Amino acid sequence: MRSPRFVPPGWLWGLLLLVLTACRPVLQVSLADGAQKLPAPRFQVEDPEHADRPRYNTVQVLDRAGAVYWQLRAEPFGDLASVGALTYGEAPSGFAVVEEPRALQAGGRYALFVVGKNRGTLHFDVDADGRVTEASP
Repeated sequence: MRSPRFVPPGWLWGLLLLVLTACRPVLQVSLADGAQKLPAPRFQVEDPEHADRPRYNTVQVLDRAGAVYWQLRAEPFGDLASVGALTYGEAPSGFAVVEEPRALQAGGRYALFVVGKNRGTLHFDVDADGRVTEASP
């Protein structure tokens, strides 16, 4: 009969892998300083691992139903073109537009995703006056 205190080694390795991958720093995405309004709010992206600039290769904005409102991909693929500030609807140099920007709607809730080796997300609402504010997920 096996001891109930025995933990299989495979389980320990799995737990260690989970802990190590869960500790990866995420990209920090926020609204840029100042009042942000439609049609082109600005966003800041910071990478705790790289002080000079964040590292990402994909940018995507979705509404709460999951519809894509804007999508960019670095071309050539990689994180060499990523920048610390993004303006909705304006593709930074080195990024190709995969999905053209759709007009953000007053009263809408959206999520901005930046993805690379690490990733970050910002949820934001647009009020009736077109002001953009950070929202809880």
